[in-house]
Amino acid sequence: MPDPTRKALPPGRSMTTTSTPAHRAHQAGERAFSLDRARKLAEQTLAQAGLHARLHDLDGAWRCHLHRLDDTLAPAGVGAGKGESEQARVGALFEALEHHHSDAHAITAEQLVLRSSQELASEELATDPAIRPLALAPPTPLACRTHTALDGSGAGMDVPVYLHTPSYLSATPHQRRALGDTFDYSTVARYSTNNGTAIGATDTEAFVHALAETVERDALSMLLSSTFLDPHPEPLRVVDPTSLPEDLRQLHTRAQDRSGTAVWLLEMTTDLGIPAFHAYAPARQGHHMVGYGASLCATHAARRALEEFVQVLAIFEHEDHPPPDLAALSRHPALLRAGRADLTPHLASARVLAFTATTAPVSPAGHLAALVRVLTAHGHRPYGRVLHEAANGVSTVSVCVPGLERFFAVTSGQCVVPGPRGRAHMTRAN
Repeated sequence: MPDPTRKALPPGRSMTTTSTPAHRAHQAGERAFSLDRARKLAEQTLAQAGLHARLHDLDGAWRCHLHRLDDTLAPAGVGAGKGESEQARVGALFEALEHHHSDAHAITAEQLVLRSSQELASEELATDPAIRPLALAPPTPLACRTHTALDGSGAGMDVPVYLHTPSYLSATPHQRRALGDTFDYSTVARYSTNNGTAIGATDTEAFVHALAETVERDALSMLLSSTFLDPHPEPLRVVDPTSLPEDLRQLHTRAQDRSGTAVWLLEMTTDLGIPAFHAYAPARQGHHMVGYGASLCATHAARRALEEFVQVLAIFEHEDHPPPDLAALSRHPALLRAGRADLTPHLASARVLAFTATTAPVSPAGHLAALVRVLTAHGHRPYGRVLHEAANGVSTVSVCVPGLERFFAVTSGQCVVPGPRGRAHMTRAN
């Protein structure tokens, strides 16, 4: 297989695209190809892997399940797509491929480096709450993937697999030992999420979406810690829906009509200055009714949040999933409040803001360069790695941005705490 690090190249490198101007405008320059071309690439990738897709329309989202030639389910090959019907259908295909290619079943020893827990606890991620417990653990080897700095400096960072691959912790200790990994993950498993994993028609496109997701979840983490852990929380920032551009105003109206309740669009942009939004309605039967989005283009970020809200609602209405189990938070009232993420009591004191549009690059390469530049300028140099690249260029990637927050995992019932960035923000606010 190709070297999985070779595609983590300087963001200034350009990619060939065949996007139509209209599609580029709709996707705010984040996509390399037209929707039709992207669909064909996804179908080609499936065929090359010996897989086929079964798609289901959930009336507001699409669900995709991947199957092998013998019709058995492909490992982790499940995805959902949001947005208008064809966009959601193609998105479900890509997300199912992403989940399949980033799952632990695809990991081989050749892709890994083994690092001592003590070494990792003294390196660039040392202050991350997800890494700090390693300093107290016996010096045993952990499986890591080498990520390369996306600023073109050539710097590398070994990132523990458990941080971004929850399914790795579902493997038996015997399976991990076969890879040389003998670490006991019981103290850090709660921090394992798929944050920063994304797929794209090109590696550049995938890195853009992985970084945007990381920024989005950092913003959500900061919002949760500020609102529920800070004794003097900052007021929420609610976007006046009448100030939205016409297409977003219509989307907001559709979201409310579909929900049958008010839907608040919260602005949660942090000091990074990258627009981030949270579409919110009160929980139903313990399920969060939310959608999130971040992008250099504020319009696209808000659209993504509203479309994801509709997707979450459609899945809730058509599929049977248990709500998050918050039992682990029951002894920690502040964390339990954050896990419930009930923002309704805080809406009365919210500041109402007019929506402000932003300009953004017109290509994925431009977006990647700008995101890397902004993050690095704020002291958060991003690192990336290609996990899988199909022959046609469709790529699944992972990024790690030291210093950005992971506290959002509390909404899944994980007993996690904010990192230095979140704690410093609460201190400054008081």
